[in-house]
Amino acid sequence: MTIRFAVSAVLFATLSLGLAGCSGGPKPAEPARFSAQPAASPGQPFFPFEPRWRPIFQGIEYAELANDKPRDMVVQAMRIDTSAPGLELFATPSNGDRPLETDGQTTRAFLEEHGLAVAINTHFFDPCCNLVPGEAKDLIGLSIAQGETVSPPTDAGQPDAIIFAHDLTPEVLRSLEEQMGVVITAPRHAIAGRMVLVDGRVAPGEDKFSIDRHPRTLVGLSEDAGLIYLVTIDGRQPGFSTGASLAEAAGIMHHLGAWHALNVDGGGSTTMIRRDPDGASQLVNSPSGGGERVVGSNLGFRARPLQPSPPGDR
Repeated sequence: MTIRFAVSAVLFATLSLGLAGCSGGPKPAEPARFSAQPAASPGQPFFPFEPRWRPIFQGIEYAELANDKPRDMVVQAMRIDTSAPGLELFATPSNGDRPLETDGQTTRAFLEEHGLAVAINTHFFDPCCNLVPGEAKDLIGLSIAQGETVSPPTDAGQPDAIIFAHDLTPEVLRSLEEQMGVVITAPRHAIAGRMVLVDGRVAPGEDKFSIDRHPRTLVGLSEDAGLIYLVTIDGRQPGFSTGASLAEAAGIMHHLGAWHALNVDGGGSTTMIRRDPDGASQLVNSPSGGGERVVGSNLGFRARPLQPSPPGDR
């Protein structure tokens, strides 16, 4: 099913505090809004230049940011226009009656199995970090995939969530509303993690996980939720990319154009995959472990190929 609007409601929920906000209903398709950018970016010293976005699919643009001052930093970013025709979001489904919640696979295997254009890893998970495809995984925090609740919300570890709303059964919707104490407009997908950017402001974090510099995977949204950002920050690779604290990651997300951003599983799990024009899958970032990890969940998009330029424009 094609989701022309892709994001009709977005919920940022801090479940441990019972705090949440929810936007309105579906938005009609609109022209591409790639010019929409926040007015100012929180202080981040890595990239004084603007990202150079280039289209790779209809509705999807890609940019790489790299610099060696004040230290080595490499960022890969996808920017998705939710109004693009043919765009469809897809997340790792439940493994049904098998143990735990999902069957582990690499992000590349996820992209290839489901015919996606781009994909990144998402949820923190247990057990980690075996390299056995198909091993059952327990996702940490709320996961909804294609309208089905894969993992329930929890206030332990990863209490925040972005919910992409579409259609969902009334039974699942009521259950989520009771657990979260809010009214939700029909979520279709949800991913859990830790909010690092809220309303254009860096979310505070003083714990070791926040301050230490690691590879990071992030999902962001523009102020009107019309653009989705999939971002990886490579790390733990001296001379190439050192990684980022959560505050630094939030500043980079804002610099890219995000107004809200969620940090998901990073470290050796951080992976971004895309399809080449010839259809082959390509590893876009540089995983810190030297290769792709089998992870508990992934998020990706189906998208139409770019239309060829008219002869007069070549």
